[in-house]
Amino acid sequence: MIEIRCFRNNDPPRLADVWRSADLGPAAMQPMTFALLESGVFSKPYFDREGLLVAMDGERTVGFAHAAFGPNKDHSAIDTRVGTTLLVAVVPHEEEAKIGDALLSRCEEYLRRRGAEVLLGGGSADKRSFYLGLYGGSDLPGILDSSLAMQDVFRRGGYHEAERIAVLRRRLAGFRPPVNRLQLAIRRNTVLRVIDEPTRRTWWEAATTTGIALRRYELHNHAEELLGSASFWDMQPLAGAWGVVAAGLMRIDVQGGRRREGFAHYLIAEAMHDLEQEGVTLVETHTSQGNTAALKLFGKLGFEPAEHGTLFEKSID
Repeated sequence: MIEIRCFRNNDPPRLADVWRSADLGPAAMQPMTFALLESGVFSKPYFDREGLLVAMDGERTVGFAHAAFGPNKDHSAIDTRVGTTLLVAVVPHEEEAKIGDALLSRCEEYLRRRGAEVLLGGGSADKRSFYLGLYGGSDLPGILDSSLAMQDVFRRGGYHEAERIAVLRRRLAGFRPPVNRLQLAIRRNTVLRVIDEPTRRTWWEAATTTGIALRRYELHNHAEELLGSASFWDMQPLAGAWGVVAAGLMRIDVQGGRRREGFAHYLIAEAMHDLEQEGVTLVETHTSQGNTAALKLFGKLGFEPAEHGTLFEKSID
C-alpha cells in the first residue's frame, strides 16, 4: 500500500535515490547526491518540510513531490497566494501513475491550506524557489517536454498550459560581437563594468542565488548613469555533467526610458565575448514563447531553441 507523508530529516539520501531512478529527462542533474539537494533545496531559508511530500511503498521510497511559493511584489518575502508544485518524481513502478497523482493531490492540499488562490505546475524565472541548477538548465522552465511522464501527471490533474518557455542556447566558439554603427556608438559613449559576486539586490535574489557564482555586467554612460545590466551564473555542476562549460543568462535589465536603443543587444554580446575569453563554451537562457521581442533579440545573437517547457495552471474551485 502506498503511503504519502511529509519530509523527514533522514529522507535526503532516499530522495537522491528517487531522483537518480526517475525519468526526469536530460536537463536534470545526474548523478544526484545528498549534498546537491542540500544546497539547492533543504538549505533554503523558506524550506517547509510540509511542502515536500514523500511516497512510500512499505520501506521503499518510490517518489516525491515539492510544493512551494514565489516572492511578493517587492521580493522581500514569500507570497502564498500563488503556489506551485515544482516537481513530481516517481521511480519505475507498477502503480507509477497512481503515485504521481496522489503526490500532486497532496501538494495541492498543502498549497490551499497555506492560502494559495492560484495553482501552478512547474517553476519559472519568477518561481525559482528551489532546484535552480538541478533541473531545467539556466533557470526553471516549467516542466520540460523531455519530462513527459511529469507533464502527464499535471495534465491528468486538470492543469492547462499557461505559458510555453523556450530554452535557448548559443555556442561561443569563435563568437565576436557584431560591429555596426549603433554598436560602435554605444561603445564610444558608455563604460562596461564586470562585477563578480555582486551584492544581491533583494532578499529573494539572495535566497535563490546563494551558493552559485554570479556575475553582473553593468553598462553606464560617462555621467555614471546606469543604463542596463545583465546577470549570468556559472552553471556548474549541471553543465559539467553535460560536458560543457556553460553560463546561464538569468536576467537582462534596461532602464525604462532607454529601451529600444540597442543596449540589451550590446550588453549580451559584450558579455558573451568576455565569457568566451574566459573559457565558457555555451550560454543558455530561457524566455517565454510569447515574448517576441526577446526571441527576436536572442535570434539576432545566434541563440537557437534547444528545448521547451510548459508552465501549467489550474483553477481553484
